[in-house]
Amino acid sequence: MVPSRRLIFGLIYGLTSGLAFALLAWGLNASRLSLAHFAYPWLAFLLGVLPVMLITGLAGYLTIRSKSPLIGAVCWLIAGCLSAMLGVWLPLWIVPEVLPSLDPVLKGWLAFSWLDTYSFLTGSAALVAGVAFLILGLIENVLVEQASWSPYAGAMTMPLLFCALISAVVGGVVDNLANTRFRNAALALDRLINFAVENQGRDVDAALARQMHMGALSTISPDLSAPRRMFYFNFTENAEEGKILVDFNGYWALCDVVLDTPSFCKPVKPPG
Repeated sequence: MVPSRRLIFGLIYGLTSGLAFALLAWGLNASRLSLAHFAYPWLAFLLGVLPVMLITGLAGYLTIRSKSPLIGAVCWLIAGCLSAMLGVWLPLWIVPEVLPSLDPVLKGWLAFSWLDTYSFLTGSAALVAGVAFLILGLIENVLVEQASWSPYAGAMTMPLLFCALISAVVGGVVDNLANTRFRNAALALDRLINFAVENQGRDVDAALARQMHMGALSTISPDLSAPRRMFYFNFTENAEEGKILVDFNGYWALCDVVLDTPSFCKPVKPPG
């Protein structure tokens, strides 16, 4: 019979791991996009944090309950692969499918969709997460047992910090695979628009204007100061080229981005 104290510690160990993974896999991306006028930046995090914590929490609980490092390793291997798959699927597949139901104007308009190369990203993320989480499973029984026998109230601090660190690193890898290339394009476009708004009505040095690619906004400049929100519209398989849709309070623009550099924006109208 496994003491309930150890089972609770095992569950907390798993939940902590899942939360740390979610914060880096989706939370980091969301926090940066939220500062860049991106629409629904926290959607992937909100959709993913609970499922991932349930998966890793169950792995942590079953590892202690089984008292077997081998079973624990298998549970955590599965948890790692599932978490990583969700880490890629949510921003690149699920969120684009959900957005039109939140913003009906996007229905039949957004072209951001799942591409074959994203399957490679999913496999790479699952491999990294599987190996890292397998390690968490192999050592969980040892860490939790030592903590459960300790008379100190903070005995679980070190095991939790260890699992959180490993899971956060994995989450960072998933973020790099699934989000970074698209996020950089959005941040670059937002910086350009911010610069244009700050310098409206001023004479901007020609060299600086070229450096900032001000010409990309020439056809939409009268509307730049309006409240805005951005959406990924579509990207090539390697994400070197893409289009970002910008809503300036009902005035829409579609902006081309090449190698994280805005190149041209044009006014567009929603279909229908």
